[in-house]
Amino acid sequence: MYDPALAPWRGTRMIGRWGFRRGLEIDRATHEQLLADPAARPAATSSGEAWLSAVSVVLALLGLAAVGYLVWLAVASDLPPGVRLALAIPAALVLLLVKPSFGRMPTYGVITEREAPHLHRLVREVADAAGTPVPDVICADLSLNAGVARLGWRQRSVLVIGIPLWVMLPRPARASLLAHELGHLANGDPLRVRRTLLARTFGARAVAATGGRNPWRRAVGAADSLAEEGRGTVVLLGMIVHGVLALANVAAATAQLLVDSVAMPDSRRAEYRADLVARRVAGSAPFLQSSETVLLAGRIWQDLWHLAPRIDGEQLEAMAAEARQRLTVHLPLARQLSRRSTDLWSTHPSDDQRMRLIEALPSVDGECGVDDSRWANIDAELAPWRRAAHNALLGTRDRF
Repeated sequence: MYDPALAPWRGTRMIGRWGFRRGLEIDRATHEQLLADPAARPAATSSGEAWLSAVSVVLALLGLAAVGYLVWLAVASDLPPGVRLALAIPAALVLLLVKPSFGRMPTYGVITEREAPHLHRLVREVADAAGTPVPDVICADLSLNAGVARLGWRQRSVLVIGIPLWVMLPRPARASLLAHELGHLANGDPLRVRRTLLARTFGARAVAATGGRNPWRRAVGAADSLAEEGRGTVVLLGMIVHGVLALANVAAATAQLLVDSVAMPDSRRAEYRADLVARRVAGSAPFLQSSETVLLAGRIWQDLWHLAPRIDGEQLEAMAAEARQRLTVHLPLARQLSRRSTDLWSTHPSDDQRMRLIEALPSVDGECGVDDSRWANIDAELAPWRRAAHNALLGTRDRF
């Protein structure tokens, strides 16, 4: 059932309730489709992706037109400099909203093959089993997460491993985590996102440019401040300016909500497909272990925070395993809470829904096995990062 205390806030309770119901409908339909044929390949282009690609092309053309307009103002226009500057402002704003963003390649946390040959070998084996290219760069950071993306002008693939989550996971579940992230490359998901990036980000950029959330509260606060300090004309002009900004903010937020209504169902289906890759490569049980650990990760990290002054980085894995076992009793509630946060505009389905799909399929063993000696070698390669995670728990700024 819809729980406004847990569901993301979408402006009104009616919209939130509709998004909750619509999210459940999409999850049920996706379950039925994937249970009928788990090995089915995704469609080359969904209707949502086609629409967003078309919008992205229109926005790109708008950006090119703005560039041409600015060049004309600077080179061919006979208008006075002050007038040209004033006329250039709208085009400059358009460019800020539609400029391409390729992302920056990470400079910190890159793990080279020379530093960690066993980890790179494992990633290659998982990539081969998943049927995906090997990522160009492997990075580590101190987040409770993992991810894959294509970044930079050359669109190089980057695998990011959050070390706190890595040490919490049972060893077989780590292979499942890698398989899930690389599964996105197998399905071409980062490239799909790149093709529709302008449409996906235009509204969010406009919201940020007009002040962010709560525009009317901000407008009323600004009017009160002007009323205390300024004259009537100043107050009137200020209210008009803030009112226009608030209207633009609402329009941008509405546009972003509409875009996400089209984009997020594809994103959610991509997560399910990546889960199926993880099931095939690492096995059903390791996938469920990884999902359970993700559900409990915040509580496990809190337990490790309390223990941090009494342990060192080499003990993190053992202490995390004890905390995970102790917190297992909370899993049913955690799964229920995740299900209540279902939302059409979320990039991921709830962890409970993802686990239900794998539980409904026959249990399988993974194609990619790793023995304890290899895991020990990988742990030795990542020892500096375990120390960094321990330092983060202690609240220090040491990287290694």
